[in-house]
Order: sequence, then structure tokens, then C-alpha cells
Amino acid sequence: MSKSNVAEKNSTAAEATEVKTVEAAAAPVMTIVKDTPEEPRKLSLDEKIQRVEDLTLLIDRWRTLNESRRKLQTFQIGADSLSSVILLKDAAGNEFKTSNSSVITSVIDEMKRTLDGKVKEVEEQISL
Repeated sequence: MSKSNVAEKNSTAAEATEVKTVEAAAAPVMTIVKDTPEEPRKLSLDEKIQRVEDLTLLIDRWRTLNESRRKLQTFQIGADSLSSVILLKDAAGNEFKTSNSSVITSVIDEMKRTLDGKVKEVEEQISL
């Protein structure tokens, strides 16, 4: 080979190396990461018993709230202003008493809304 052929081959090889380097730097690199599902921690016997007791308390509360809600739904307000009475009494013994049907209706409606909200809260807390 002549010196000019060797020079041409060296310059062609250098260009090819240069192109490969540029291509390698420009290509994005993708890595695949597999998530391994972690096993849930097993509860001790004490923890299981505590969860059952907590769940029992929540269930009892839910039943009490539902029973109160059913009683309010069956409550009938009389047409006359004397058949239904609401009596509020505080810790000091002070009393407020009314037989006004519109006041009684408003109080019952508010009690229903409050009980519905409390029942939903307890239902959200109950989980196994």
C-alpha cells in the first residue's frame, strides 16, 4: 500500500469512530425496573386481637347510629301544635321546651343529616 492509501484508511477509520461516538451519546438509554410486590407484614396475635376489638367497637357504634336514624325516620309530628314536644336540658338543669311543629321539623331534619354523616364516617373506618 502506498502512503496515501494508509492515510486515507486512517482518516476514514477516525471518522467512523467519531460518528459512532456521536450516535452513542445521542441515543437515549432506557432501563426497565421491575417492581417486586412486597409481602404484607404479618400481624402478631396481640395486633390481631386489637384490630378485632377496634372493629367490634366500630360495628357497635354503626348499629347505634343506624338505630337512632331509624327512630327519627319513624317519628311523626302531629298536625296540632301540642302533640309533639322537644325538650332540651343542659348540665346545669336549664330547660328549653317547644311544641312548634316547624321548629321540631327543622331539628329532626338536622339530626337526620348529622346522623347520616356520622354513619358514613363509621362505614369508611370499618375495613378488614
